[in-house]
Amino acid sequence: MNRNTLKKTVAGVAAAALALVAAAGLAGCSTGEPDHSSAADNTASKSIRVATQRQPHLFAAYEWSQYVPKGYTVQVVPMDNSNSEKDALLTGDVDFALMGVPTVISQAAQGGGIKIIAGGADGGSGLMAKKDIASVEQLKGKKIGYVPNSSQEMALRLLLKSAGLNPDSDVQLVNIGYSEMSEALARGDIDAFAGAEMGVSLAKIAGASEISSIYNTDIGKVNIALAASDKVIKGNPDMVKVAIAAHKKATGALSSDKAMWKQAVMKQFTFDSAALDKALDNMWLHWDLSDTYQKQCGELANQMVAISSIKKAPAASEYLDDQFVK
Repeated sequence: MNRNTLKKTVAGVAAAALALVAAAGLAGCSTGEPDHSSAADNTASKSIRVATQRQPHLFAAYEWSQYVPKGYTVQVVPMDNSNSEKDALLTGDVDFALMGVPTVISQAAQGGGIKIIAGGADGGSGLMAKKDIASVEQLKGKKIGYVPNSSQEMALRLLLKSAGLNPDSDVQLVNIGYSEMSEALARGDIDAFAGAEMGVSLAKIAGASEISSIYNTDIGKVNIALAASDKVIKGNPDMVKVAIAAHKKATGALSSDKAMWKQAVMKQFTFDSAALDKALDNMWLHWDLSDTYQKQCGELANQMVAISSIKKAPAASEYLDDQFVK
């Protein structure tokens, strides 16, 4: 080998060595950017991302961090509605979500991908009306605020039918957001509403009447559940167990001490204190998926078919997985 060839060989070896060192350095260093990969894809992940909404009966997620094992962190992701939470579960932007049961059932009827894995909260609903309306029968010809495809809509329709009224012709259903209902009722824009807290309790304080218990149907008090994507359920069952264990402890602690529950909610959000007191008496946190609860979910699915929200009621196994709460 001549001198020029030797120089070229040495230079090539040195360059290769430098490249290996650089590659090793890059592999061992963080770019400083957060890792947004789904926990379903990374079984070593210790970060739990849970979506929820700004309502006291969906508050338990904010307490999870107190009950997860050392090494785990909980990121609470506030969202506006259950549809946004559903999308976030499907895209892997969050791992879990406290959300409306009808949204999970609707998704199951349209291709699936998410399932209820634990209970969340029952109740948190009400059928409120102007002072001069004292019965469901008196709602004939009236404007009633509601959120389409919600558990409150299903219960409202059942109550109207039981009173001999046709929900599609004897009353005028007005699509209106939960947060706007109590003010719309006070202004006279609507005559009644089937809504959720905090609007129900705010309306009570303003003098509205609760003309019938919205829970007196075969749906019962079903409202909120803890859901996860199929990908997370199958890909990271250990994290699911950790999340449900934390959820169980959080719901238990809040339910057993309403003063602490109220204090925690008021620290996180700004609510009318008197209205919050009433609201907490109108919601029941839970983590279990009892036979009665599952039966009520099935009836909810049937009612969604009845109003053409979905074409066919999915089997329970398509929207609910109770293996982690047995």
